[in-house]
Amino acid sequence: MVDTVTYCRENEITCLGLCLGLQVMVIEAARNLLHFDSANSMEFDLNTKHPVIHLMDDQKEVDQKGGTMRLGVYPCRIVKDTLASVSYQRDLIEERHRHRFEVNNKYLDNFAKVGFEATGVSPDGNLVEIMEFKNHEFMLGVQFHPEFLSRPNRPHPLFTEFVN
Repeated sequence: MVDTVTYCRENEITCLGLCLGLQVMVIEAARNLLHFDSANSMEFDLNTKHPVIHLMDDQKEVDQKGGTMRLGVYPCRIVKDTLASVSYQRDLIEERHRHRFEVNNKYLDNFAKVGFEATGVSPDGNLVEIMEFKNHEFMLGVQFHPEFLSRPNRPHPLFTEFVN
């Protein structure tokens, strides 16, 4: 998966990552742009030196998995003049989630320096919802699941922009 993201990024191939897709984009950027060779998700490697994807704080004490992950609709503020803002045409959206792991904010400044920026965050600024490569025509990842809100007669705006 990481090699596929590298190929898309290096060859200007349109790419939209959903949930794990965003997380793989983050891992790829950490390894290949920031040169953190051991970067990974704590879901895959608990002892990674660079946990660019880590367990959400409210998930750390959960031992009964079931329906305890981040589920349901959550708000997201979109940064102006980004691909995300072009896609949505508004600055506050609500999207459905289903996960336990998140982008580790500790690395956001490093990512921004190489043109991979958080362009959508929770209203409190604590959770990354959207990231995009600024020097790429369309390479965007989201932590949520836009397919849950897409319909044949009303496709999700990210899918429409992706196809366009």
